[in-house]
Amino acid sequence: MKKNKEKITAKLKKALGAKKVKENIPLAPLTTFGIGGPAFWFISAENKKEILEAIKASRELEIPSFILGGGSNILIADQGFPGLVIRIKNEGLTIKGTRITAEAGLPLAKLVESAQKNLLSGLECCVGIPGSVGGAVCGNAGAREEWIGKTIEGVSIIDKKGEITHLNNGDCKFSYRESRFKNNPQEVILEATFTLKKEKKEVIEQKIKSFLKARENQPKEKSAGSVFKNPPGDSAGRLIDQAGLKGKKIGQAQISEKHANFIINTGGAKAEEVLKLIRLAQKTVKEKFNVNLELEIKLVGF
Repeated sequence: MKKNKEKITAKLKKALGAKKVKENIPLAPLTTFGIGGPAFWFISAENKKEILEAIKASRELEIPSFILGGGSNILIADQGFPGLVIRIKNEGLTIKGTRITAEAGLPLAKLVESAQKNLLSGLECCVGIPGSVGGAVCGNAGAREEWIGKTIEGVSIIDKKGEITHLNNGDCKFSYRESRFKNNPQEVILEATFTLKKEKKEVIEQKIKSFLKARENQPKEKSAGSVFKNPPGDSAGRLIDQAGLKGKKIGQAQISEKHANFIINTGGAKAEEVLKLIRLAQKTVKEKFNVNLELEIKLVGF
């Protein structure tokens, strides 16, 4: 294995640049959870060309790859990721009339802020959500009834053949916390175009205020955001609370006392501890209410 890893390292460095390819980079500091082991190989890709080259190299060398954006909504295994982690850092943004095109690595907060500054409405539901534009598009981020997917005109991706392809909104299959990209690592989001509408400053400010108010009860400690999707007509947090698990702790991981759909890292939590709490919540809610809790966060490297 060691010999094989050395061979792959040499080939990666040749393809992507000796200075660009790093080894055994800890991933925990790059996530909002602060949990996770190292990446076998790691590259920070600053633009489309670098992203394309990294994807191409990982496919040619037949090694697993993982796209890392803002590091929210994911739980990385304690042993890390046995392949190439490509950190997306393309952060371009252009505004033409009521359309905004944003690259995948742009922090979601910057997109929301730019829309607000330009009096463009439609993205208020994403205020206060961490992470990148690519991650938000992939997970169709937003509130219960309002999602980022509803404002998307089109998305540019690297497809499974390694070519850049353009998809329209219908191709993306957006639904509550879902899209075609969610469990499809073969497609990598490069940028998205949003069609918004002109609105009065006060109206946008009021919408932002109400979405921020709705998020007031979310914990401030390190977490990956909401762990489970809300079941139809119900709330995952309510069910976990009613199941008597609010505040339940395993090691340094805890089901938040503030909001039961959040698992928090109280300091030095392990991915295994979080996973045990996830399984416990699923099992208990299933037994008590006959409801299957579906994960909203992505498990990486397990």
